Amino acid sequence: MRWIYRIQQKLQVAFLLALVLAGVFIKNTIERNNVSELGDSFSSVYEDRLLVEGYIYQLADRLYQKKIILDHCAESKDPGAVRAEIAMHNRAINMLVANYEKTKLTAAEEISFQSLKSTLTEMEKLEAEYLKPDTETLHQTSLANQFLNASSSLNQLSNIQLAEGKSLTDQSKKIVAGSSILTQFELGMILIIGLIIQALVLASNSITPPVQKHQLN
Repeated sequence: MRWIYRIQQKLQVAFLLALVLAGVFIKNTIERNNVSELGDSFSSVYEDRLLVEGYIYQLADRLYQKKIILDHCAESKDPGAVRAEIAMHNRAINMLVANYEKTKLTAAEEISFQSLKSTLTEMEKLEAEYLKPDTETLHQTSLANQFLNASSSLNQLSNIQLAEGKSLTDQSKKIVAGSSILTQFELGMILIIGLIIQALVLASNSITPPVQKHQLN
């Protein structure tokens, strides 16, 4: 009945090999998903965090430049040039805001961003009134308050970028750690199944066919 045992052994080996293939397939599928998530994470760090931090810096710089111009506009002998400079900064600010709006915003970021947009809109209205003759003092305090509000919103947005960047970094580390565990599990599974197959082969070789005795007449 040795042939029956050999068939059983082949079936067992085939099952173990199928198990290895299934494990490798599952691991590869999981790793493809992990690589995709890791790519999305790195993309988000660049597109939604690093670029945005650059926008925030440029917005802060534009606002600072505007404040300097408005603080010294009374000394200018060319009001038209002052208005042109302010308009130039406002166009740049609006472009930065439009670019910022295209990025992926978190719920907290959306609130601070909308607050910033409202502040910038109100600031432009006040600037137009402030630059009219004999109205500088009337709107100076209101404008100063809007600059403070805009600065506060930018600080909040910058802090959000730091928090989100850290969260994305932690997520990437978890993905890498998960992939490492899967690789170790796969190697361990292959090793164990290889030992089992080897044991089956050795067991098969140790079986000898029964010796038939013939009597001579």
